Amino acid sequence: MQKNKVSIRQAESMTGKNWIIENLRKNNLDKQSIYVLYDQYKEDVGSDCDLDTFKRHVRKYYELIADDIDIQDYDDESVLRAEAGRQKQSDLNAQLRKTSREQYRLYNSAEEIYTEYIDALKKVDLSKFKIKAHTPSQSKKVMIVQLSDLHMNEIIQSEEAGGNCYDFDIASKRLKKFIAKAIQVGKFEKITEMHLFMSADFINSSRRLGERMSMATSLANATLLAAFLLQQVIVDLSKHFNITVSAVSGNESRINEFFDSGTNQLSENFDHIIFESLRFFFSKEPIKFNDDKNLSQQVIKISDEFNALLLHGNNIKSPTNANSSIAKMLQNYAYRGIRINGVFYGHFHESAIGDFVSRSSSLCGSNAYSNQDLGFVSRASQNIYIVEGDGYSAMKVDLQNVDGVEGYDIIELLERYTVRSSNYNSTVTIKNLV
Repeated sequence: MQKNKVSIRQAESMTGKNWIIENLRKNNLDKQSIYVLYDQYKEDVGSDCDLDTFKRHVRKYYELIADDIDIQDYDDESVLRAEAGRQKQSDLNAQLRKTSREQYRLYNSAEEIYTEYIDALKKVDLSKFKIKAHTPSQSKKVMIVQLSDLHMNEIIQSEEAGGNCYDFDIASKRLKKFIAKAIQVGKFEKITEMHLFMSADFINSSRRLGERMSMATSLANATLLAAFLLQQVIVDLSKHFNITVSAVSGNESRINEFFDSGTNQLSENFDHIIFESLRFFFSKEPIKFNDDKNLSQQVIKISDEFNALLLHGNNIKSPTNANSSIAKMLQNYAYRGIRINGVFYGHFHESAIGDFVSRSSSLCGSNAYSNQDLGFVSRASQNIYIVEGDGYSAMKVDLQNVDGVEGYDIIELLERYTVRSSNYNSTVTIKNLV
């Protein structure tokens, strides 16, 4: 029985040798081309050898026949083709190794940001608040407060943005001014039900892989500080209204470089982290959070007569053709029997209020790109909407000037940016976290 096994293995070896030599000759002695035929080799020969053993046999038979081949037996085209094949395989392997390294680093950078965020959460106490529920009024009016394109960790200097300055301190003041106006309008309209629409781009993420790796701590701190400011916004509003919070994710806040509309990609986003953090902060309080898993477009039922569509707006090519682009989106909802009464988005940093489609501007206002590269005039503002029946009224609240406004509290441990004064000749200083 043992002898039979040996004879079978010897026969297999001879067949394998012939197979390798034949394919080496067919591929102009290109070993790399033979290596990728490993699975075919096992199937043709019936071998169960591992890949390393197969490669060792290829090298052995290559050396055996290489000395017996006269280069004159091959024309110039054959030699070039063989060399090109080897170079192609070498280039492919190099690209695969580079891609793998980049993917590992992207994964590690995301993990590092999440770890730093959890560490930051442990250093601050964000539980000192209490929310009360309000008895709904007889009014059928519902208020929508839209927060869009806050870009809270962006620094804007006056000389590069036509006199506009921005940092966390100014962001806190503009938020405070906006919420004070929203409360004033809501009380005047005798409203108790309010929807907070978070239409994304609350944090600027780093675009380069190296920046993401080196700025994990500061991005985590900035994200938590943004969540803390928005927590104060909700607490302020909750003193007067019952609140429902809805949110989508934006393009500027993505953690990974690639962006699409898939749930997994959009959940790897600072906007989503902020939204889920707020949900956690208020988990024991009477604040409602929308559970829609679609982080690109959300349909929010404001009343029995009014459905709102919330999106960021980055899938709209330009503000001039917004209505046309949105009309195509709405066809999809119409086919599904869903009526949309109003569409609300941001992204373009320019306010535009329409009968059916409305866009909020940004909290940061004009920056170097919009002012110098695009020649675009922009002011900081946000929108308020009053829904009644199947329609709505709207108001743009200008937030550019915050002189004399006392902003929301800022946790010094988390603050990374500050401006010395609110004058146009302000200079920017960067605080190092200890």
